[in-house]
Amino acid sequence: MRLFHSESEIESLIEKFNTCTLPLEAWTHEAHLAMGVWYLRQYNLTQAMLLVRQRIILFNSSVGGVVSFERGYHETLTWFWLKTVDAFLDRFGREKALLETCNAFLGSEFAERERALLFYSKELLMSLEARAFLVLPTNTSLPF
Repeated sequence: MRLFHSESEIESLIEKFNTCTLPLEAWTHEAHLAMGVWYLRQYNLTQAMLLVRQRIILFNSSVGGVVSFERGYHETLTWFWLKTVDAFLDRFGREKALLETCNAFLGSEFAERERALLFYSKELLMSLEARAFLVLPTNTSLPF
């Protein structure tokens, strides 16, 4: 997992994401998660979900990312990752420095790329229904 070197690196990522100037190749798993940490330090979970949904769709459209029934914005994964980050922040603390918080999250088991598959079947997670609407996990023993 790639960690960040400075708070300014994270702030620049967020600024470029928000203004749709981030290169598509920089929109990595780590960038998604750092964005979640940043938003959840600024907003509550409901506000963050609304803003992140809007901004991911706008970003994907602006960089020519594929937006289709099979690719693009994913409602259930967005909810899952924001809930995971929110639970981590509740335990870790929201008052710590952004760099320390992002890197602690990225270095934790909570940030593992395949984590959602511990709680969802791959078939359900990749379904059109899960992309369009929030689908609750099949394994209800979520860590939050």
